[in-house]
Amino acid sequence: MMQLRHIKAFLAVADTGSIRTAALRLNVSQPALSKTIQELEEILSAPLYTRSAHGSMATEFGRAFLHRARIIDSEFSRAQEEISQMVGLKGGKVAVGLSAIASMLMASQALERFWKKNPNVNVRISDGLLDRLVGGVRQGEFDFAVGGVPPSSLGHDLAIEPLFENRIVPVVRAGHPLEGAKSLKDLAKANWLFTNDQPAFMALMNQHFLDHGVPPPRVLLTCESFSAVLDIVPGTDLVAALPRSCLTHPLVRGRMVGLTIAEGGPNTLVGLVTRAGVPLTPLAASLAKAFRQIGLRYNNLAQ
Repeated sequence: MMQLRHIKAFLAVADTGSIRTAALRLNVSQPALSKTIQELEEILSAPLYTRSAHGSMATEFGRAFLHRARIIDSEFSRAQEEISQMVGLKGGKVAVGLSAIASMLMASQALERFWKKNPNVNVRISDGLLDRLVGGVRQGEFDFAVGGVPPSSLGHDLAIEPLFENRIVPVVRAGHPLEGAKSLKDLAKANWLFTNDQPAFMALMNQHFLDHGVPPPRVLLTCESFSAVLDIVPGTDLVAALPRSCLTHPLVRGRMVGLTIAEGGPNTLVGLVTRAGVPLTPLAASLAKAFRQIGLRYNNLAQ
């Protein structure tokens, strides 16, 4: 019968690529760890690792099992965490994945609300684009994620809760030659900065231009780091495609200007992503509620 020790052993080898290093991490002998891996391979009736002088490499079966093993391990830890929270033990942990916009606009206010009701709780925030956030939720690394989500489903294993719509608008530095632009045609020859090049976003932007008789924008720079965007846009003549809501941030006001153009801009959806059918721990649910409350403030900015 498979036990948690088998999962822990398998993951330690996967993470280190070495029986020796994994044994040191788990504080067990190499023969004992090798025996545990062999037991797991017998249970699954499949080889999980190939061993060589260069280390241990996951087989096709091992790579397939790795995804499930991480979920099992994270859910076990989360179950322990949930019971500790329910019985009222102090402290606790919550792990959240945030997009750059969610981090910039929502994190500080949501955390302030959360800590008023849940002091001394450790919160771990990781940022990234959609693929990173979704992967983190799927693998149990994050309790939930908040960020831009596609209008279609992310898969039957994930649930999307819409928080607010975000209108994408052209943004330029203060004093930019195109600061007075009134239509997409005025921006036809501009060089653009996009914050991601994911197919859904690119298709959304290109179609918006085409719908108004303008060729798709010429993207000169794709920059996933919002801190870099805050430095690059004020110092160049690039036109950035950014969410209108970011213009309210103190780091943006006075340095960048959102253009009001006749064609408006396409809307993207900011949502809260969880694993379908898997309840949040009490503390994660409390933090998610705080993000929902902050999200309500931005609903009218897409208008």
